[in-house]
Amino acid sequence: FGSRRKPTSPRFLCGGFDDKCDERWGKIKPEIVMEVKTMVDMKSLGKTLSVLVIFAFAGTGDSWAATNSTLQVGFAKVDITPPIGTPMTGFGAHFSDKEGARKIHDPVEARALFFEHEGRQLLIVGMDLCFLSRDEADRFKGAIGRKLDLAPSQILLNASHNHTGPRCGTWFYLQPARKFLQMLEDKLVDVSVKASESKQPITMWAGETTTNLPVNRRLPNPETGEIDFAPNPKGSIYQYLPFVLFKNSKGEPVHVMFSIAAHPSNIKGVERSFHISADYPGVAARLVDKHLGRDGALFLQGAAGCAKCSIVPGKDQFPSGTWEEVEKAGEMVAEELIAALDDNLTCIDPTLFVRSIEMHWPMQPNIGKEGYQKVIENPETHSESIAEVKAVWAKDMLDRLESGYDLPTEVPITAQGIKFGPEFRIVAIEGEMVDALGHQIRDSYSSGITMPLGYSNGCQMYLPTSEMVDEGGYEVESYWEYRHPAPLAKGMEKILAETVKQLQNEGIE
Repeated sequence: FGSRRKPTSPRFLCGGFDDKCDERWGKIKPEIVMEVKTMVDMKSLGKTLSVLVIFAFAGTGDSWAATNSTLQVGFAKVDITPPIGTPMTGFGAHFSDKEGARKIHDPVEARALFFEHEGRQLLIVGMDLCFLSRDEADRFKGAIGRKLDLAPSQILLNASHNHTGPRCGTWFYLQPARKFLQMLEDKLVDVSVKASESKQPITMWAGETTTNLPVNRRLPNPETGEIDFAPNPKGSIYQYLPFVLFKNSKGEPVHVMFSIAAHPSNIKGVERSFHISADYPGVAARLVDKHLGRDGALFLQGAAGCAKCSIVPGKDQFPSGTWEEVEKAGEMVAEELIAALDDNLTCIDPTLFVRSIEMHWPMQPNIGKEGYQKVIENPETHSESIAEVKAVWAKDMLDRLESGYDLPTEVPITAQGIKFGPEFRIVAIEGEMVDALGHQIRDSYSSGITMPLGYSNGCQMYLPTSEMVDEGGYEVESYWEYRHPAPLAKGMEKILAETVKQLQNEGIE
């Protein structure tokens, strides 16, 4: 290399300074060293050895040189707790409430992981919020993307589905909390930038254990033939707890990304349901942070559509939980996760790849002008809902029709696939996905670990199964709370299967 400059950049090995040099450098494998050596004439052995030394430094799997082949990950968190008086969402009682949040029990946060590998970037943000509407998710992705030059498919926004948080989304015809939404946008951009600026070389280790937290909330009533909103210990749940452990160049655990599938709706129907809290995901994240000795836990909500927390006792109905029970729920999750961190985990060979597909789930025929008028006059609802709000919905649908507009016949739902390597992937769905659909996604992959997520990049509505459509129950009958004109039609399993297959064919393997 003469005396031009020290060979600190891999570009020198490419015979120039072309833009593709780093890409080629990242693909150098340790086994190439011997092959290169045999190809070089012994007269140039001195020069060859110089090259081989650099190859060995930057191309081996054990090296932590900052090349494009090294996975880099950054973490950050930000407090998104709103002021007292901010409107809340999660329970029907929030519909007519005029006072907003009365007290802050514990903070709500947004946590972010930023990934970069071989020029590809990815951002995952988890928020202690009930959900985002599609337009809010698009708004926040746009703000983050402009700052970090990321496309929407490179950003995953997941809400914990916390029911004691500030208002987001369009559920239940609640008016938006505009001041909070602006603060939230600013803070989501801030936490994303900080995560991108804190990148360091990382290895990823995937694992999966099980959790005892979820309990099914669809209890068949033999007397009425209906599905009651009540604990069903024999009902199906998504019991898996997938996770990824991140280690720095010293082999120290620094971050953990994990998912549970259970509603954080433990505080209900009492004064404390107007207290801001992150519920059990906040407790779990705090305890995992403590175990790591640093901030680094990221909770993501899974296929929790028909599951609540078993830690709150109940037989015929779910009682209003206590803060002590919320703490126990978070402790349960943290203990289950921490116990699995020392198991025989799978090292992920990083290959970042993202893909988003918009599904279209058909709805049943709507009830027409006469039907909506009848609902206005007699708004009967499920026991978990409020008749007054259903009347508002019927008036909305009727007004659209009388104004000359057609009502939609399908619900657009985004499926986002993220491949971290052949050993681990995420499939995130824009809705309140029930456990059976989470199992369907998981079972679609014959190897590796899959993390199915709901409440991601918006939340269009509850996503039940065809069997549930026949059975009824809150998950099926709540379509109008999300401003849709009719319930979903059966056949969603086939649509989901085709979508996952398309994701697989396009790289989410």
